[in-house]
Amino acid sequence: MPRAVTALARSDPAGVVIDAHSHSRDQFIYAIRGVMSIEANGCLWTIPSSHGMWMPAHMTHKIRMDTAVEMRTLYFQQGIVQTLGGDCCVLAVTPLLRELILRAMSIRPHYDPGSAEERLMQVAADEMGVLERQPLSLKMPSDKRLTRLCQLMIEHLSDSASIADLGERVGLSERSVIRLFPQETGLSLHRWRQQARLMRAFVLAEQGMNVTQVAFELGYSSSSAFSKMLRKQLGGAPRQVLSRHDAAAG
Repeated sequence: MPRAVTALARSDPAGVVIDAHSHSRDQFIYAIRGVMSIEANGCLWTIPSSHGMWMPAHMTHKIRMDTAVEMRTLYFQQGIVQTLGGDCCVLAVTPLLRELILRAMSIRPHYDPGSAEERLMQVAADEMGVLERQPLSLKMPSDKRLTRLCQLMIEHLSDSASIADLGERVGLSERSVIRLFPQETGLSLHRWRQQARLMRAFVLAEQGMNVTQVAFELGYSSSSAFSKMLRKQLGGAPRQVLSRHDAAAG
């Protein structure tokens, strides 16, 4: 497209996978409904409908729809949003940006230079530059044994198996896991599993579970323990953090 900012809408059922690909433009991946998992730059990212992901140009990424998803994406010429640069990140979407994105979907790709449509797209780019980054990613290990260990934890997040038990399942001693895991992921196994549970919480909430149900589904002994973790990580009450947008789809 010849314009600085363009928009694209698509809808997908749960389970759809968009295979690894990249774009020549910077991209803001957002969904007005649903939760996506994105693999990029050696990390796994969770994108609920309250957040979006900044994907720099030429960054290879793969998207999985964890639930039914109504995706609304903005594409930017490189350099239009200067504050975000070349790093992937998850951003908390403001109510203003959400409305701008919804409006952008009705703008034809070849909007006139100097028009109201162009000004609206520029406001969207400006608003992108003030969004707050959120900790909704996990670095995946390169060691195949640790990768399998991480997959086991993701598949059984309610299971609080010990390091020794997990290591035995993938052919590693407890000492090796304790030594290698932080080197490969930047986190202890306990913190990595906690972060995986946090990210999964958005999917469960999108499926209609309340805070108590989410807490027990993820293996927490009480909803208060889960709420404490959520407040510490994302700085808000569970119902506020996990709430879904109810505005009409654009």
